[in-house]
Amino acid sequence: MTALGLSFFLPTTATAACYVNGASGRLANYCAIEKIQGARVKVRTAQLIDYKLKMEGSTRGLGFPGSVKPNSVSKAIYPILSYSDNINGGGSPEPLVLGILPPLYLEEELFRKEGVLVGLGVGLNGRYIHNEGRYLTYGVNASYAHSPKYGIGIATTSANISSINHIKNWWYLDLHANTSRVRKDIADGTNSNLSIVTFKVFASGNNAYSEASFGVNRHFSESYTQNQLILGYHTIHSNGVYSAIDVTFGEAVENQLATKMSLQAKVIIKLANKPLKLSAIYAHADGKMMLGVERRDETYGINASYPLWRSLTASVGYRTTDSTIDHFDVTSPTFGLQFAPLNF
Repeated sequence: MTALGLSFFLPTTATAACYVNGASGRLANYCAIEKIQGARVKVRTAQLIDYKLKMEGSTRGLGFPGSVKPNSVSKAIYPILSYSDNINGGGSPEPLVLGILPPLYLEEELFRKEGVLVGLGVGLNGRYIHNEGRYLTYGVNASYAHSPKYGIGIATTSANISSINHIKNWWYLDLHANTSRVRKDIADGTNSNLSIVTFKVFASGNNAYSEASFGVNRHFSESYTQNQLILGYHTIHSNGVYSAIDVTFGEAVENQLATKMSLQAKVIIKLANKPLKLSAIYAHADGKMMLGVERRDETYGINASYPLWRSLTASVGYRTTDSTIDHFDVTSPTFGLQFAPLNF
């Protein structure tokens, strides 16, 4: 990440075309630097790019005086209004049928409950720049969402830390660790991940810029651990559209329902000068045997989100899971309102 000598400052669209919703800081910076090569840009635009480069650990940026604080911390509080198809962590009211065995039924109090949730979340996030092109990010979050209908709720806690390391020529090596716990009336689950991922940022076409990634992840759940291969390809297109594809392949885990493959795709476009986010997921999980019957699940989902106002984003979608054991089939709409956090 080298500084550029800029002698003329006239209007440019570099910031509007590159600093788009969803794109990582390094991908957006690479896009902006490429677009201003040999161009005339406004002083204010160049200063913004300079600041963004320094936030990614570049000491000089574009050569403007001043620096960013190596250590920054932000605290936030945010309201929650969402819908859940399983507030209590319960099971399906449909009978469990396994081969020629008679149907098995859950007690009614163990049926899953669905409905609207309201609540509050708090978070602390920070960044520590410790070397040229290298920094740490970390965060701790907690939330509680309550169901007025049932008088129960969902408590969620999570923590994460990442080490971002620019190696050379826009090659990166990142280390990530995260953990989360979701507590419901019936279920209580914890999941953690440790991953190492290499990234390369490059020009992928005419005024298009991409970030390709390859890495490994160690997934920890309460009942098993799994090695996973993770791949990603994210692009800022010439028309300002941002797209991302992420794929995960998981190893087989004996007698556990574990991810075999998952695919997530996302596109963010500008609609009325605001970001419209469209996303889709597919996941295949297998490996679980229940009294001699193999369980395999396929999950499909789509979602769209759009800012209604400056601090309010609405989302709506649909999610379905098709299992070889009908008891585990789930079909549900998804919707919610995301409020911008109040930082302090």
